[in-house]
Amino acid sequence: MMKLVLMALLLSLSATVPAQQAQLTLADLLIGLRSKKATLEERNAILADAVRERGITFSLSPEIEKELVATGASRGLVDAVRVRSVIAKPQPTPAPIAAPVPTPTPPDFDFYKTRADANLGKGEYSLALADYDKAVSLRTDSAVAFLDRGRTYFNLKELNKAAADLDRAIELDPNNSRAFYNRGLIFESNGELEKALLDYQKAIDLDENNEAAKAMVAKVSDLIRAREVAAKAPPPELQKPEPVKVPESLNLGNLSKANAIKMVMPSYSVVARRSNIEGIVVVEVQLDEKGDVVTAKAISGHQFLRSSAEDAARRSRFKPAMFGDVPVKGFGTITYNFSLKLSN
Repeated sequence: MMKLVLMALLLSLSATVPAQQAQLTLADLLIGLRSKKATLEERNAILADAVRERGITFSLSPEIEKELVATGASRGLVDAVRVRSVIAKPQPTPAPIAAPVPTPTPPDFDFYKTRADANLGKGEYSLALADYDKAVSLRTDSAVAFLDRGRTYFNLKELNKAAADLDRAIELDPNNSRAFYNRGLIFESNGELEKALLDYQKAIDLDENNEAAKAMVAKVSDLIRAREVAAKAPPPELQKPEPVKVPESLNLGNLSKANAIKMVMPSYSVVARRSNIEGIVVVEVQLDEKGDVVTAKAISGHQFLRSSAEDAARRSRFKPAMFGDVPVKGFGTITYNFSLKLSN
């Protein structure tokens, strides 16, 4: 009975050539494995014997082995194919003509600057810094390269280096609103509130739509007034102690990844992408005592970008605003920069 099955199965393979002479093709094996003329175990045994006796027309590769196993090939059949594949003599192929190797174009300023911008946007500050260093070495007159390297240093908490780069950016381009805004952040971090206020105001003078700078002017002005009031207050021993009133909410200014527990970045809408719309969107948010965003409203930016920015803001979460040890509600702004180059 086994011989009859073997003859029927082999006669179905390589029909155009006598079964006793023809080497087996991959198609022959796959057809044999799918045949219903015997059990799978019998088909594997028959095909393995045929491979050993007649040989094969192909070489075994990982892809072909995967296809054989998926069709039902046993380990014995695969091993038989592997043996015949090793000893099979491949058809000679003409030697390839070596193509000339093109000389690679060395990376330029735009290459390093673009890659650094992408890493800065993802929060990969060390990678961004390495590329900004190369970009600045290639273009020592690029104000934007110094500005963005300064922002990177700021995120790495290297405030002195950040200040030096922002000074250089302003020297190269004294009309850059973003440079004054970012230098204001450094002054504020160092406790130099008056200098910070001057830079924030200068940023607004250069760009009246700089909503982030406007928010920081309000915040720093409040801090300066509070400090002045504290300085004029009589010594504590002359004052009657009054219970500290916990404010309902605090102005947190411009919220960034440094404040965030989860900062969700907005996605480009299909309409905005097809229309090549870019730009900055400022979203005003209110936080509850846990730092969750309860409201988000875009106050500037293109209409086609506002919905994505508001949605990202609502799905973000921030560290709670604290008044002493008491968590309170907070409010502030989130600034999103939509760039088609960085989103690709």
